[in-house]
Amino acid sequence: MLTEKDDHIEYLGSNPSLDFPISSLIFISIIGHSLIFYLLPSSITPLIKSYILSTIHACVSVLAVSIFYLRSSINFTQVNRILGGGDKGTHYENMAYSICYSAGYFICDLLIMLCFKSVRSQAAIFHHIVVLIIGVSGVYTRVGHTSHFLMLAEEVSTIPLNLKVIYHHRHSIHDLFASLFAITFILSRLVYGTIICAYIFRAVPQFIQMAANYDDTTSIVLIIIQIILIFLTRLLNLYWAVLIIRKMTAKSRKQKPPVSVKKTE
Repeated sequence: MLTEKDDHIEYLGSNPSLDFPISSLIFISIIGHSLIFYLLPSSITPLIKSYILSTIHACVSVLAVSIFYLRSSINFTQVNRILGGGDKGTHYENMAYSICYSAGYFICDLLIMLCFKSVRSQAAIFHHIVVLIIGVSGVYTRVGHTSHFLMLAEEVSTIPLNLKVIYHHRHSIHDLFASLFAITFILSRLVYGTIICAYIFRAVPQFIQMAANYDDTTSIVLIIIQIILIFLTRLLNLYWAVLIIRKMTAKSRKQKPPVSVKKTE
């Protein structure tokens, strides 16, 4: 049970506050993304519409995390600043807005997948459900809240990925975004994501010890579940990285000119 007691703040932090309108913001986000989807021209296919929505979400998420890094003091070794909600009266208070916005987007995108078979993808459905479980549980209980927000920066690779598909008929632009996608995927989801995960895993034993001191079994169970789910997202990213490398390797082999062999006598 989420409370404002000081003994819980040392590992859960103070954000979001108990009166923060989480459900209302998620609902508004769902409605907003749904309106954008249906207000886009009917000449655009549902698949491309979903990519446009995804690009908007990615841009907003990356911008929010970038602003946080520019305006906030960073200390990921403090337990409640990586596995909690951070301190009251700081920029950590604004993280919940981004999480609610993202939750609304993922729910909306799941509904779109259910309505349109052309948009449906087993990998995307799995990814969305896992991200929703992690993010929503965190914003309601503060458990892992900051780390969920920081992971939104990984969405930077989603931008060139979507633009690559949107401009698939323009080969030069498509190839440019394909290269940018490969680069940003490695930098954001493998390098940056791994660094954040290292801070997360480093803080877990201390978080569990603090929670155990106050018999907070709910937080302990939640953090263990979230760690397992985060680990699954790391495996999913590795799987995607292998696919990207294989595709790029196959493409480079096709583009490689054949070696001419001169007949010698």
